[in-house]
Amino acid sequence: MTAAFPNGDRPRGEPPRRNPLIPDAIAIPPEILARHRARVLDPAVAVRPSTGERPYSTVYRSETLLVPAGDVPSLLPGPDQSEINRHLAEIGLELRPSTDENWQSNVGRLPPDLGVPVPLRRAEGAVADRAPDPWAALVWLRDKLNNRVKNYQLDHLLMPATVAVEGAPVSNGGAVGGVPVSNGGSVGGSIALYTGSRNPVAMLMPQPARPAPETLTGGRRPVVAVLDTGIGRHPWWDSQNPADPIIEVSQAFQDLLGQQEATDPSLVEPYPLDDPEEVQNLVQPLLGLLDSHAGHGTFVSGLVHQLCPAAKILSLRVLHSDGYSTEGALLLALNWLAERVESGDPAQAVDVVSLSLGFYAETTDPAQVSQVLNAINRLTSRGVLVVAAAGNDATTRPFLPAAFGLGTGSASGGVELLSAIGARNAPGLTTAAFSNWGEWVSRWAPGNALVSTVPVEWEGAASPGLAYPDPLGLGPWVRTAPDPDDLRSGFAVWAGTSFATPVVAGLLASALAHDEQSAKASDAAERAQQALVATDAELVRRHWQ
Repeated sequence: MTAAFPNGDRPRGEPPRRNPLIPDAIAIPPEILARHRARVLDPAVAVRPSTGERPYSTVYRSETLLVPAGDVPSLLPGPDQSEINRHLAEIGLELRPSTDENWQSNVGRLPPDLGVPVPLRRAEGAVADRAPDPWAALVWLRDKLNNRVKNYQLDHLLMPATVAVEGAPVSNGGAVGGVPVSNGGSVGGSIALYTGSRNPVAMLMPQPARPAPETLTGGRRPVVAVLDTGIGRHPWWDSQNPADPIIEVSQAFQDLLGQQEATDPSLVEPYPLDDPEEVQNLVQPLLGLLDSHAGHGTFVSGLVHQLCPAAKILSLRVLHSDGYSTEGALLLALNWLAERVESGDPAQAVDVVSLSLGFYAETTDPAQVSQVLNAINRLTSRGVLVVAAAGNDATTRPFLPAAFGLGTGSASGGVELLSAIGARNAPGLTTAAFSNWGEWVSRWAPGNALVSTVPVEWEGAASPGLAYPDPLGLGPWVRTAPDPDDLRSGFAVWAGTSFATPVVAGLLASALAHDEQSAKASDAAERAQQALVATDAELVRRHWQ
């Protein structure tokens, strides 16, 4: 992504390779767009900048723009109109920040360049012939003000990096067929591209043994921040020691995010993300069906725990139970983590950040989508390792933020401590059919047919399709087909680069906890680099890389 290439694997100036795999359209179910007040940018009819550059398809919030926090006060109502709104008035629009004092106070404490969602509205007296379009507003501002608005962006809709949950008779979120990007054709017949779609399984192995903190080479537990759908109850951590927890949550962060969402005019159910716990059926509460990505964060956390029982997992809920969220929510979370690291307090340390999410941008110019890149750079400059899912659309189109990472060839200028994770099949010897690819994909791990934790108390309303009392009277059991959303075993099998990502996060944490070279590092950056070296060696040893 750093070389600004359109199909993920060639730099500027070179002729396009044959058959570049870049989708022309992103297909998001209408109910997802309605629920999150989002729209799809159609390159065929989208406004173009004065340079004539054709945008690529993307998905973004239809009523907000990401505005630098430092510009918010100037957009508040007052006697003098801001330069930004003066130009927007020329096309009948204006940016109207919330006047809520608590939100204004929180924005005032943010870095001035960090993007926050600000409502875009029709200006007073303007003709009401169409809904305000953030893309049209952004193009207009860039044409008029150029670098003055370099930190203004669309508020992209974040997508999950997980294949779809199937088997329920009613659509309840997630991607259609597991592929949100349409790039022509499909694999027909009975060929399965993945194994596992949150299918319940029985796990007979014991919980991984957790070593005492004093036995770790680093002298403390590595902390893995999981930014996902939250955390659910599970026997592996329900009885954890409060003084030395496996799972940590932050109500303070959730309150900040909930407050940000509460001031958003696009607010629709299920909202807000003000509780750290997973939820199971907010999308179809009258039917009792489990939401498509309910349990996703618990599954991811369980994978980290399996790979590194020594780690502490910091769970931040940024995704809704249908798997979607906004770039604004992600930016708030990354900033919160950066402030925690920058405090210098060992109790607030964060070593690895796991991101099983992302979006496809409307541009191949990294400077135009730099908000998340800047936030990640702030973390990696402090020695924090970041792993991000490469996406599940079998395309070379860059999936952000993963594609900002250090790769090979045209991606050799990426962020060194940011890894884009592609998925292998269960044995680790072949690439999962759904996994994205590009020179920006730097590491690989199994992401197909993985088994991990799900909230143990959940049982959805979907029927197993067959239930019959034992006709011979030989026992009290009812004979049934498998129930697709009875998660009371506490474990399931699932697939996606969403899950290859925490596998690598767990290996990195394990290196930080046990690798002697990492422990000898002189500072956090060197320690992180040593952990990458140790993890790469482990990936090769397992024949995944």
